[in-house]
Amino acid sequence: MSFTSSAFDEVAATSCDAEADAAAVLAPAPAALAHAVVGLGRFGSTHARKLAGLPGFHLRALVDPCATLPDPALGALPLLRHVDELPAGIACATVATSDAAHAEVAIALMKRGCHLLVEKPLCLAPEDGVRMLRVAARHRVTLCAGHIERFNPLFDEARLASLRHASLRQRGSPQPFLRFRRVSCREATPADSVLDLMVHDLDLLAWLCAIPDDEPLELIDRDLGADGVRARVRLGGLVAELESGYGAAAPAACMEVHADHGRERLDLRDPVACRPSASDALSRQYAAFRRAIRGEPGRIATGRDGLAAVTRAQQVLGA
Repeated sequence: MSFTSSAFDEVAATSCDAEADAAAVLAPAPAALAHAVVGLGRFGSTHARKLAGLPGFHLRALVDPCATLPDPALGALPLLRHVDELPAGIACATVATSDAAHAEVAIALMKRGCHLLVEKPLCLAPEDGVRMLRVAARHRVTLCAGHIERFNPLFDEARLASLRHASLRQRGSPQPFLRFRRVSCREATPADSVLDLMVHDLDLLAWLCAIPDDEPLELIDRDLGADGVRARVRLGGLVAELESGYGAAAPAACMEVHADHGRERLDLRDPVACRPSASDALSRQYAAFRRAIRGEPGRIATGRDGLAAVTRAQQVLGA
């Protein structure tokens, strides 16, 4: 499966090019946005705990048809069973349901006028992503995808500029410019890892190298093995190799850069660079989400970016 810009002709694009606006530091702090979290599994609960104390947001409600509230930090919040029960005035929401439910839950929330941050993958089927973008445009709400690796502290502005400059020199080369490997301790089929794990790196490949979301991906080679999936792709004139899988002894995520100056390996889970802090990746993602709602540029993944990553993942799977 491939796609071109024609798939998005009816959808308004959101530009996300630069990080923070320095002048905003001097401006009065805008009022906190009333927010809801939908889905209280492992990821949703993490989002909720973060939002409970995050400046700029007022966590008003939680939605999950099955969850209880064992966490004292969340116990005072109303736990609702359906998005239809949300109170009036909810400005934005996080969708952290099962992946299969992302599209329908997001569409219901956007029809209420909610701006959304949808955990990755944005959806499972590209046609559902197109529907999501059309609803976002029709109801004039901001739709973002939770590709949190964009906020990994290893990708500061200096490294991002260096990678983009190097990628320009590598375009057209038959040798891989980037190699990604991402594995988890979880148990599931190797194919499941593509939309769960590799989708992170498909988004990183495009974002780090400033490749447009409508650029078609060419699948050069793929190996679906017993322990994972390995793919060689060409995107925007660059060759990259990606690997994902489950059942590892320890989770890992790394990236290798092969450029004129040699090879550089980045541990995306570096315990020093990625140590918890008041400004961790999730906090920075929410700050960027808030700026996106205001129409300001930033590095957060747009709905279009999320759809591009899903479409490319499905192509790796051969769908």
